[in-house]
Amino acid sequence: MNKDFENEIRAIAESNKDRNRDTAVTPQAHLDDLPFVEVIEEFFSISEKAVNIYNSNSGVEVLSVCMLPKEFLELFLEIPGRRGGGCIISPSKLVIFFDEDPDILTVIGKTRNSEGGGSNTTSKATQLLKISFSSHNGKYEYRDNTGGRLNPYEIVSLLIRWVSA
Repeated sequence: MNKDFENEIRAIAESNKDRNRDTAVTPQAHLDDLPFVEVIEEFFSISEKAVNIYNSNSGVEVLSVCMLPKEFLELFLEIPGRRGGGCIISPSKLVIFFDEDPDILTVIGKTRNSEGGGSNTTSKATQLLKISFSSHNGKYEYRDNTGGRLNPYEIVSLLIRWVSA
């Protein structure tokens, strides 16, 4: 690494040391946020497994999965007050899941602009699912809008099917 670059970054840190001291403590997640964070992490984990299985069987790494910090949701999707989320990305589509009060996981999908930069036409995001969740005996249960039980692995399979179509 370039020594000038390292020295410049050190100088910036030194000059901001006093200013950053008051904000250096990372805010801890509120206890009420814990179920939302756990559900998002569960869906991310299942999505990560699904993407790995898909890619290893397609012969090419076509899909990817990413965690989305709450700042991303607020800044780019203009969805404030969320605790985070995740996304599954294909060359043609993407799926984003995030928490919503009260005890709901919202899943939206969007067709990506396949034109390299010529046209500014963009598709709007479509709500794919709203999944309510509750904890029973330390395990989360998921339900659709009719109250029917949902299996998180089946939900992710459905999302993989949608994003790869």
